Amino acid sequence: MVDIVTRPELITPQWMTEALRQSGHLSRGTVRGLDHKIIGTGKMGDNARFTLQFDGERGSAPDSVVIKFPAADETARAMAGAQGAYYNEVMFYRYLADRTEMRTPAIYANEITDDRLLFTTAMEDMAPAEPGSQLVGESLEHTRVALREAAKLAVAFYGDETVGEHDFVMSQARDDGGEFAQALLQQYWSGFLARFGHSISEKCQAFGANYINHHTIFATRFKGPKTLAHGDFRSENILFDGSAVCTVDWQTTIESSPLTDLAYFMGGSVEIDDRRAWEQDLVKEYSEVLAGLGLDLGFDACWEQYREQAMHGLMITILGASFSEAAERSDAMFLVMIQRHLQHCVDLQAGGFLK
Repeated sequence: MVDIVTRPELITPQWMTEALRQSGHLSRGTVRGLDHKIIGTGKMGDNARFTLQFDGERGSAPDSVVIKFPAADETARAMAGAQGAYYNEVMFYRYLADRTEMRTPAIYANEITDDRLLFTTAMEDMAPAEPGSQLVGESLEHTRVALREAAKLAVAFYGDETVGEHDFVMSQARDDGGEFAQALLQQYWSGFLARFGHSISEKCQAFGANYINHHTIFATRFKGPKTLAHGDFRSENILFDGSAVCTVDWQTTIESSPLTDLAYFMGGSVEIDDRRAWEQDLVKEYSEVLAGLGLDLGFDACWEQYREQAMHGLMITILGASFSEAAERSDAMFLVMIQRHLQHCVDLQAGGFLK
């Protein structure tokens, strides 16, 4: 176990040496020096890339690592800690990451305080892989690669009822039936519309209004075998390098339908016209990938769950924006995401699942 360090400038060569030794990546050598650069645009935490210099035998130690820290902003840090974001990700890497063939980063250090407010996670640097952008609709190539990764996760935990027993995996049906989330949605919806409604169609606003008053139905309706879903499986949480990808930011894991992550990605990370043109073919392809991995759901069942899970992105986007301070880049991201997610629900007539 290494000490928890909360700021990049406090990481020392000695700390890095100990982390790499304890993780089995460094035996006799030592980290002589290191440099860091802040990366990413996250609000709930800060990421830094560390370039390492060694003395002696370095073994399998990497040239660079990425370390995640709690947010420097005290308010953001307290909110993320209270919501369990830091704890959820640390625990996922400790207990579940090794159970799936979905590509996730290797972990060199992964510690959190008992109050769940401070943590340090040192992980594999996936450069030159780069995250996508919510502001730019994903390509068909990237979407198909993401589809295959989502299938690996869905198959790994399908039907495993112990998933929902972990306190770091959200299960609204288990916890309170979604009642608290619905209360928050009802509380913040008018403010959300005041901020973004000018660019949301009347039909989409009407769907959103109906959804926030019936979120508990969505949260508890799906009765089929569940699996572990990433929960925020979108282009900015996926590092792309050609046909190779790595999924990061495991702060919102949820027990849900095996179509949740695909529906969320298609609804929020793909341009509306492209999604309309691709989705039936891609859901068919997804069902075939599942079958190849040993889970035969068939297209009809996948399509039905896909339509229902189109609503998964609504709560995340509405509350995510409502709990964030206004800023040009993040507001543009939340706007394009809610436009896409609501239109996705309207196009697929997902409101029928709320009756």
